[in-house]
Amino acid sequence: MVDPAQRHYLLSTVAQSWIHLNGKPFSLADWPMNTAFYDGRYRRTLLMTSRQVAKSTTMANLMITESCTIPYFSTMYVSPTQEQTRRFSNTRVSKTMKYSPIINKTFLTSDLADRIFHKQYSNGSEMIFTYGTEDADRLRGPSTDRNLFDEVQDMLFDPIVVVGNETMANSEYQFETYAGTPKTMENTIQYLWEQSTQTEWVMQCTSCKKYNIVVSEKSIGKDGPVCVRCQKYLNPFMGFWVDTNPVNIGIGEDVDNKIKGFHYGQIIMPLNVPLAMASKGTEAEALARIRWKRILAKLETVRISTFRNEVIGVSDAIGVRLLAKHELEALCTNRVMYQQPNSDILKGISFCVAGVDWSGGGTAGVSRTVLWIWGWRQADQRLVCLFYKVFPNQNPVHIVEEIASICKLYSISMAVGDAGEGHMANTELRMRLGGHLVHQVQYGSFTKAMTWNSIDRYQIDRTIMIDNYFMLIKRGGVEFANKEDMKVAFTDILNEYEEVTTSGKKVWRHSQQRPDDCLHAGLFGWLAFKIVKNDLLFYQ
Repeated sequence: MVDPAQRHYLLSTVAQSWIHLNGKPFSLADWPMNTAFYDGRYRRTLLMTSRQVAKSTTMANLMITESCTIPYFSTMYVSPTQEQTRRFSNTRVSKTMKYSPIINKTFLTSDLADRIFHKQYSNGSEMIFTYGTEDADRLRGPSTDRNLFDEVQDMLFDPIVVVGNETMANSEYQFETYAGTPKTMENTIQYLWEQSTQTEWVMQCTSCKKYNIVVSEKSIGKDGPVCVRCQKYLNPFMGFWVDTNPVNIGIGEDVDNKIKGFHYGQIIMPLNVPLAMASKGTEAEALARIRWKRILAKLETVRISTFRNEVIGVSDAIGVRLLAKHELEALCTNRVMYQQPNSDILKGISFCVAGVDWSGGGTAGVSRTVLWIWGWRQADQRLVCLFYKVFPNQNPVHIVEEIASICKLYSISMAVGDAGEGHMANTELRMRLGGHLVHQVQYGSFTKAMTWNSIDRYQIDRTIMIDNYFMLIKRGGVEFANKEDMKVAFTDILNEYEEVTTSGKKVWRHSQQRPDDCLHAGLFGWLAFKIVKNDLLFYQ
């Protein structure tokens, strides 16, 4: 890997010398905290920010300056949606490249690619722009040196970030950048923050000498940020970055893998703070007062959790659950689960189906393979959980034989497995059960609930499917075994929570430290039942 310390230039200097924004030279004079983002050259960087703090400008400038100063450097930008990526490419990157004279004349020529999703430079560098929230199909293929994941709070971490970063496997740089605005305490960006250095902008009070960081509304005064001890006003220009969760340089510690995580929000932006802008003149100070009044108005008018997310830039609250523990337990019986069925267990069961959520390893090492067996009881029109088993921390292919044996014991009519990390395992399972008995599904964000790709799998919309599956459970369409046997499965189900993305779409997420594999295994089994019954109608 290239040692960033060996570079003889600072990207902040390059950016301020070469980049023009809105017809003027770019300057960091009013953004003292941003210099560190350009010059730090950290292998893994997180920008956990509020809205309206020049995050997009920073990322665009970083991409452009690196492309210009490092020949044959390849960057991949990823946002959750096509529209977000298109807007960033057009309004942030293309516009800056075109209207920055040195960059335009020196690094751009008419024969180079200048498309929305692909841009080239005369020194051999290139930029790739793509998008994804729940599957990484669009990210696979290129070889890259830096990957930037924007609005990462709206992405599923394992299928997007982990898989996406495989594009840097052969890079000597392997720079990872994550950016976004926090949401719940269980969100992807909070998971990254907890792994990071948790670097905060520290301001010393000139009155009582206390060092302050802004992480709550307690630091908000009438005319600017205040010291939480003496309530005197703070000047962001007098701040500096401090790691509040510093790297512990000890034996066996992977220091290079630590994320340099910066947190900053509107409260510490000098342009919003009258005391900071007073030195710039009365007009600048007056504009700062107007901006600060807008912050105070938001504090009074929006939900406090939203204010903390979008103005202060911190995570807040727990995600919304559709199901509660008591609702799941109300569907339990005294029946004990057995790996090998008997006549009592199968009494009244018309046929059985299976669902398999294959392990992909998991970022936090908590992903497991789960097999789920449902039985269809015609008498009361219910799916009965006959058996499930969790196979922790094993290669999926190594346990196919056991899963196939259990499926044979229950004489399943259909098995459905996920096609993401389980494509090879599904192939192995077909060889043991028969190709006609095993289907695979691929999660994603689609306009229709379920479609056949005409090749080898069903493509299903993750949100719609979880909605339908949860509603099946909520209306009592299933029956579970005893509470103790179902304990692990219920924990997985309750780990799933609801959020709304930046683009306004409702999604289901789970904390990276809390697995949800049992949920998906049960859902895939339910889909197997729907396929057998030829009932592929879903609420959308």
